[in-house]
Amino acid sequence: MIINGESMYKPLAIAALLSVTAQAWAQPVPERVVALDYAALDILDNLAQRERIAGVAQATLPDYLSDYADDAFTDVGTLKVADMEALESLSPDAILISGRLEAERENLEALAPVYAVATEGEDAWDQLEHRVDDLAALFDAQQAGEQALADLRQALDQQLAEISGTPKVLVVVHNDGKLIVQHNAVVHDLMGLASPELPENVESVTRGERTFTPLTPAQIAATQPDLVWVVDRSAAIGQTPLDVEALTQAVGDDLAIAVGSPRLWYLAGQGLDSTRLQVEEVVAALAP
Repeated sequence: MIINGESMYKPLAIAALLSVTAQAWAQPVPERVVALDYAALDILDNLAQRERIAGVAQATLPDYLSDYADDAFTDVGTLKVADMEALESLSPDAILISGRLEAERENLEALAPVYAVATEGEDAWDQLEHRVDDLAALFDAQQAGEQALADLRQALDQQLAEISGTPKVLVVVHNDGKLIVQHNAVVHDLMGLASPELPENVESVTRGERTFTPLTPAQIAATQPDLVWVVDRSAAIGQTPLDVEALTQAVGDDLAIAVGSPRLWYLAGQGLDSTRLQVEEVVAALAP
């Protein structure tokens, strides 16, 4: 899923594998952990590893992880720019990152073993299972990991059973006033919801290695989906959010439009709670 060349759900598109340095594999269970990835923080929280968390990227925490904004946890920068001074002061024995910080791996490894939470698997659920299993193994919490996955699977099945018929959902990403179509791993793969066909006049744009497909309000209306689901990137990173009222007027009042919780959908996917919450939001939006 490419959004202006940036994979919003990048980890679900790359793989669900816990990539670690050879040095890190030799370490005992980490006791002082820095989480610069919200999926990892989400999973560790579900594995009852909260007491091991020393530092967190606090600036853009989604609401469901807001407990980690507490002063008991040191703010260690953002998901893309680590505060090296704050990290060094913590003397961590493990740093969890996503692909957003891969370019800083060498600098981070000078402070502690780095665990890059990536993704690999045949589908979205398989990827999540691998991610949970790998983190559970790292923290010697395999039983908790198995139970967390079983509980999530049951919750998702219950939610999906509430969807009537076979609705088509168009997912678009809002970025600085532009709307970009997206094949979403949760909506279209995990939930199995169909995406409507795009009008013939829709064209993709390639810039370097990046390809994206912008849509106008008229093109969105022409797809006639049962729901337009908006991932608001701009709102997630503190910029001007989508003007939903203006979009509704442009596409017509008969088209259902819903905006997912911005940080949950753009910054915090791929976790246990985040996956459950995302599915719950879509199911609620599809309710009669």
